[in-house]
Amino acid sequence: MTMTIHLDSGKIIENEQIAEDYLVMSVLLSTRLDSALPGQFMMIRKQGVQDPLLRRPLGLYGVFQTEAGTVLEFLYRVVGKGTTALSRLVAGDTVDILGPLGKHFDIMPERSHIILLAGGIGAAPLSYFLEYLVKNLDPSRERPIEKPETRKMTFYYGAETSSTLVGLEKIKHLCSDVRIATDDGSAGFKGTITDLLRRDLPRFDENKTCIYSCGPTPMIRTLAQLLQPTSIPCRVSMEERMACGIGACLGCSIKVRDPSSEWAYHQVCSDGPVFDLRGLLWK
Repeated sequence: MTMTIHLDSGKIIENEQIAEDYLVMSVLLSTRLDSALPGQFMMIRKQGVQDPLLRRPLGLYGVFQTEAGTVLEFLYRVVGKGTTALSRLVAGDTVDILGPLGKHFDIMPERSHIILLAGGIGAAPLSYFLEYLVKNLDPSRERPIEKPETRKMTFYYGAETSSTLVGLEKIKHLCSDVRIATDDGSAGFKGTITDLLRRDLPRFDENKTCIYSCGPTPMIRTLAQLLQPTSIPCRVSMEERMACGIGACLGCSIKVRDPSSEWAYHQVCSDGPVFDLRGLLWK
C-alpha cells in the first residue's frame, strides 16, 4: 500500500504527564488525515523553533476523527533534549508534523492467536495496533474478542517496575488476556517479558500463533533467539535513533538478510520500522 506523506501543522490539545517522564500528547491536525496505520510514526517539533533543529520521531498511540479534524495521540518518554522540549508544550501550542512515515504492522489472516509483546515504551504502538485489531476483527465489540468465532489476543507487557506500566488501563480495556512482567517483581511475573513468554511458549500452537513486538533492541534480540527453534512468524518494530525520518541520512541503518547477497543495510525509518524478525541479522 502506497502512503502519502504529509507535512502539516497541528495544535496541541493536551500534553498530560501520566507517570514520571511519561506523557500523552494529543494533537489536532490542520487538515484531515485518513491513512495513519499502527506501526507508523510521525516526526514532530514545535513550530518556529530551531533548537532542537531536528524533529523527533513518535510512534502513533491513537488516531481518531472529530468534527474539528484528525486527532493524533502519542505516548512518549522524556529521554533527551528533543523529548524534553516536547514535554514543555502546552495546549494551544503549534507543532510541525511530518508523516505518516515507515511501514505498518500487517495482519496475518491465517493465524488465529495474536500475541503482542511490548517492552517499555514499545507498548505505545502496540496499544494502537491492539485497538486497530479489535475494531477490525470484531467491529461490533458485542462479543468478547476471546470467543472461538473471533481471534484470540494475548498482550505481554514488560517494564522495570509497576509505575512504568504506562497505558495499562487502555490495554486491559481492549484485551482480556494481559500478562505482566516487571524486573523488580512489583507487578506480575518477576523477570523480563521474554522470560515470561519463554515459560508460556510451549502451551501455544505454533501453527495458529503469530507475534508482534516492540521494545528495546536487547529484548528483540532475545526474542529472536527464543523463537529461532519454532515456526512462529513474528513482526517487530525496531527502536533506533532517527534524524530525517525518510531514509536520506542513513543514520538508522541495521543489517538484514538480502536475497541478492548475504546481507544489506536497511533504514529503520523508511524500510521499517516494522521488520520480519527472522530477516534481521545481529552483530
